[in-house]
Amino acid sequence: MFGQTFQLSDLAGVGALVVLEALLSADNALVLAIMVRHLPKDQQRKALMYGLVGAFVFRLLAILFAAVVLKQWWLQGVGALYLLWVPLKHFYKHSQEKKVKPVGAGFWQTVIAVELTDIAFAVDSILAGVTFIDNKQDKIWVVYFGAIIGIVLLRFAASMFIRLLEKYPALDHVAYVLVGWVGVKLLFLTGSTFEKYHPNQLAFEVPHMPTLIFWGVLLAIASLGTVYAVRKGRHEAHIPEDTDERFDEAMDSDESKQPPDVS
Repeated sequence: MFGQTFQLSDLAGVGALVVLEALLSADNALVLAIMVRHLPKDQQRKALMYGLVGAFVFRLLAILFAAVVLKQWWLQGVGALYLLWVPLKHFYKHSQEKKVKPVGAGFWQTVIAVELTDIAFAVDSILAGVTFIDNKQDKIWVVYFGAIIGIVLLRFAASMFIRLLEKYPALDHVAYVLVGWVGVKLLFLTGSTFEKYHPNQLAFEVPHMPTLIFWGVLLAIASLGTVYAVRKGRHEAHIPEDTDERFDEAMDSDESKQPPDVS
């Protein structure tokens, strides 16, 4: 029906794609949670709602226009550059925290940033699915099914990550590294798409990123980063928040007890 074919062997592909979409959805949800957490609780919920609605809408649009997205190398390139810019901005701001106390963006600025991130993840989600089925048009239903599962998982993951971030704040670094890695992969896909539809226009051959390398590095970042974030969170939980203040008070007390200089 509609030029689509089904075989029992497709079930394994569906299962693998569901895992793939779950990982991308988890990453998307984690980034949404990070981007809204500086807002007050009531605005946080509203911004997250806008983010989730945007994620649903943009993923549905990406599904409907998957064939178009596959041919637009510039759209893939914009998504890749945005996914690379987001973590670079995050780590730069983090490095400046000790110099200047960061001021969180306003509500609507946050919502716009969230929606841009949703667009980039929507494009990457569809591209990942189509790449997974080797661009076989008679298996495009697998991509649709996986994307719908991803949307459902995204809805339940976002609220969970808000709670996890409160307990393990270092998870935000892990998420941004993951975003950067997805951006690198999408950049490779951009080059491949350009080369496919505009042959002989580049003076060099665009290298292909093997699927195993992408997922191997992604899982390594996620697993090792999570271990780091959990250990750091547990360590900080045992350190009283007023440790620095008590240390300063103790130093002042010691100085006050020193005998006056009579020289």
